[in-house]
Amino acid sequence: MLPSRPTSRPKRRTLYVCLATVVSCLWLLHLCFGTEPDNGLSSDKKEYTGSAQQLPISHVPTEQELNVEAAGLEEATNEKKIPLEAHIMSKCPDAKDCLRDLIVPAMERIVDKVNFRLSFIGEIDSSDSSVHCRHGQTECLGNILSLCAQDLYDNSTKISLGFSTCMISSYADIPSRQLVQNCALEHGVDFELLNQCVSEEGKGMDLLEESVQRTKDAGVVFSCTVRLDDKIRCIMDGGEWKDCEGGNRPEDLIRDVEKLWAEDRE
Repeated sequence: MLPSRPTSRPKRRTLYVCLATVVSCLWLLHLCFGTEPDNGLSSDKKEYTGSAQQLPISHVPTEQELNVEAAGLEEATNEKKIPLEAHIMSKCPDAKDCLRDLIVPAMERIVDKVNFRLSFIGEIDSSDSSVHCRHGQTECLGNILSLCAQDLYDNSTKISLGFSTCMISSYADIPSRQLVQNCALEHGVDFELLNQCVSEEGKGMDLLEESVQRTKDAGVVFSCTVRLDDKIRCIMDGGEWKDCEGGNRPEDLIRDVEKLWAEDRE
């Protein structure tokens, strides 16, 4: 699915502040009320004080635990792994099918051999660096939620990919409070840390801008585009697979990853 191009934009500083405010307000309104905001959004920043702390999660790694020795070890390990990346839009049906039919079943077998990343498709206005998503600001927020989970759990693809797949499986409901909380609970994501990442000034927006720029640098325009070892491996567009040399089944992707893995160790 191709992203649409943005229309005219105001100056960089003004628009960036406005977009950050809109995203923050969208998130807060969904968390507190589960509804879409009207045109009279307030620019006042507020902290979410819902029931996230009462979620019955037995143990979720703290931010400090996530960033000490495991992070350094993972960085060293990732240098030896095969790059595998899926470029998507969080409210795109092709992204749902791509993750469900190819990425997730393949990852069950190759998670220890690949350095997996979700990247997102959008448009960046060169005049002010604002990001625009095809399916509107709720999609931008869905993208940010996935990126925040990926950033928080960069040493556990199982957690971050599971959370994102859970949300995208019900993409029409993104970013409703119920959906986000359920997916966070199911996959062991700390809801409070997630909320801080989304609400923290600059953090979530920076992750989104970096991700969209990465996709543009790779020359990717279709959601979902799967790249293996920095080369396009398969594309799901309009409900159909294309440009899938070597096949579009999970076992085909597994075979290619294992071949690259063996070649790198010869």
